Formats: sequence, C-alpha cells, structure tokens
Amino acid sequence: MHSPAFQLSPQFVQELSDRISGSKEVLAPHSALGDVFLVGNAPSPEHLAEMINVAHWASYATEEGYSVTASLLLRQPDHITDTFHFDTHIELTARTIVKLGPALEDPRADIGVWPDEAGQLKIWGFTTISYETAIASDLLIKILGPGRILIMYSGRTIAALTANRAVFIDSRSFLHTVMPKIAAQAHTTDISLVNLFRYNAILKIAQQMRTHGRGGTVLIVPEDMNWKKSIKAPIHYTGGASFLDPDAMLSTPSRTELADNENLLRIVRDMNLTLKKDWLRNWQQVQQQCTRIARLTAVDGALVMTFDRYVYCFGAKIETIDTRTIATSLSVIEPFEGHSMGVHPFSSLTGTRHISAAQFAYDQPGAISIVASQDGNVTFFTRDMETGGILTIQQAEMALLHEGLGGSLWNLSLFSDMGWLEKDVSKNEEGYIAGFVRWMRNALLKA
Repeated sequence: MHSPAFQLSPQFVQELSDRISGSKEVLAPHSALGDVFLVGNAPSPEHLAEMINVAHWASYATEEGYSVTASLLLRQPDHITDTFHFDTHIELTARTIVKLGPALEDPRADIGVWPDEAGQLKIWGFTTISYETAIASDLLIKILGPGRILIMYSGRTIAALTANRAVFIDSRSFLHTVMPKIAAQAHTTDISLVNLFRYNAILKIAQQMRTHGRGGTVLIVPEDMNWKKSIKAPIHYTGGASFLDPDAMLSTPSRTELADNENLLRIVRDMNLTLKKDWLRNWQQVQQQCTRIARLTAVDGALVMTFDRYVYCFGAKIETIDTRTIATSLSVIEPFEGHSMGVHPFSSLTGTRHISAAQFAYDQPGAISIVASQDGNVTFFTRDMETGGILTIQQAEMALLHEGLGGSLWNLSLFSDMGWLEKDVSKNEEGYIAGFVRWMRNALLKA
C-alpha cells in the first residue's frame, strides 16, 4: 500500500489558479497601470498542481551529490526563439528535472513545459531568456532548495512553498521597511522614481549575493562617514568605486512630456534605433554594476556602500560602538500575506554574520544591513525609528527574486499604489507613471 508523503492543499492551488487566471490585479495593484503589463498562459488548476508537485519532489533530490536548482516555464514551444527542442517530448517527472537541472544552471535556461494533444504536460525542450531585458509574462516555477519553491507570474513572485507551508507573497513589507531609509538619503533635486531605481538596485544586489552561494553581508549607509565607527581597523580592502561605466546614464522623458498623451505617442513613435539601443545598454550596465558589487561579498567580511552604490570597502569587520547599548530585541517580519510581526530576543539570531549585521543596523540608524547565507536565506536588518528596535525581514529571498525588467515594472506599480509618489508630484503623475512604463517597455521590446 502506498500513500502520498506530501499533499498540496487543494484550496491553495485553487486560490493560486484564480489569482493567475482572474483579473489583472495580480499583475498591477494600481488600476492606472493594469493595461501596461502582459498576460501570459494561465494553467488549469490540475496542471498548476502537477508542475508544483514535480518541482517540490525534485527539490529534495541530488545529482552526483549536488542539490538541484531548475525552473519550469509554461509556454508553447513555437512562441520562443533561442531554444533546444527535443525530437520527442519527455515526460514531466521529478527524475527528469533532476537529470536536466545541472546542465541548465549557468547560464540559466528554463525547462519548457506544455500540454500535448491528450492534455498531458510534457517537456518540449529548454530556452534561455534574458529576463533583464524582457518582460516574462508566463508562469515560471523555480526550485531554490529542498522544499523551497517560488511560483512566479509576469515577472514577480506571487506564491511560494517554504518548509511545510504554502504561502502567498506580500512585498509591501519590503517597501515599508526599506523605502524610508532610501527616501531619507534622497537629494532635493531627485524625482520620486530615482528612489525606486535605488530600491530595485538594492534588491538586485541581494539577488546576486544569494547566487554566488558563499554567503555575504552588505551594509548600505548614508554618505557621511559615521559608518567607520562600526568597522574595526584596519580595513584591508578599502578604496572606493562605483563599478559603473562613466557613460551609463538612465535618461527618461520628462514628467511634463509624458503627462501629455500626444507627447507620449510622439516620443514612442520618434524613438529611433540608436536611442533604444542606448537605453537598453544603460539598463544592462546598471544590472552589471549590481553583479560586480555583489561578487565582492564572497570575501570574508562585510561590503560597505552608499544608497547610490558607491563602494567604500569590502572584507570589513563589524564591531559594536558601545557595548553598553547593544540591541536586545528584533521585530521580525516575513513577506507573506497574513503574517503578523513577531518580537524575538536578539539572542535568537544564530551565526556571526547575522549578529554583527543586526548590531550594525542598531548602531547606524540610517543604514540597512543585508545578509545572504550559504543556504540561500536572505535577511534584511534596519533600525525602527519609532521604537528604536531592529526591524528584521526574514526569508526575504521569497519576495526579492522578481525577474528582471518585469519585476522592476511590478515594483514601480506597487510603489505608485502605496503612495510613495504623492509628496512631490503633480496631478498628472499617474499619467507620467503609466506613460513611463509604456515607453520603457516599447523601447526594450522593439530594440
């Protein structure tokens, strides 16, 4: 007699299916932006459950001693370029994923899945998609580690399996925690979208820290030198660099131009190939900058940089400013719907990286500390200016792993929906945001 050891909740699957196949609310929380995002293939509840189950069981397997990381993409094979097509489609099983996974990790390729004539899901091949310059509209299921699965749609994570839980993702905890520190460092001449670019870059660096798998710490600090009080001297790897090519300037149409529909149409119509290529190149350079910064976190110690990604040093050792004023408690947030904040003692932290990063955030109230563990867990720390305690976002990797351009557009929509554009914008700001997204999407899709 055989009984399943793991049973995916039918209620969770149905709710997930409804969110994917229902209205565009899953794509854009702001009603003014709903028509900007692309809608991909929506699986049936049965196919959705099958893909999640296969990914779940594959996540526990190893191939020649290595854990498997792979991703399943629900898309028709004839809609994709740069692919490898199998002559005979292969059964979608955990064992097949385990065998294919190691060959598709670096550079990453997604395993293409689509129903055959009989309605059975089959693997038709694999494809390489540049998510940094494309908007992924289809269902993507990623294996992060044993029992840890991300379910993504239109470039953003909407649900996950973690440990023995099936959860829906709520990224608002990130914005509530991180954006006040970013906004506090903004220059008077900055428009609101500059803060969003800073936010997206921080998430990108955290993603890349997680990718190299060696663990690491990033300390994001104001432009003053107070951070040096929390760093033990001497600092072996110090100097300074932005790791950004000098001609990388993310220019955008002005707010006045984009607020007017006629001007918007003219901008998109008149945009020549050179401008498209320049914008695409600059976008890629910022992504490369984040990757260059993140690789330095593989060196033992912490990397210190500003909110505009100027790196002061790496390999730095953190020390407490005053041992008489150490942190005593943590306000812990998880980026899941329905999760309430919990208060835990500081002693609940394990590992020197987490303890030192949390203490740094406590001693440097304007800073944000990010820790990536070797097992892929990502944690954010920052000082709560109201209570004086430490705000902690655990399992942050479940919310920050949006895919490239599509994820950035989602963050833009969420940014607008949460009112972060209201302080210094005109009455036409909604038109500006929607116009900017359309302009950026057209520039990249037609490049």
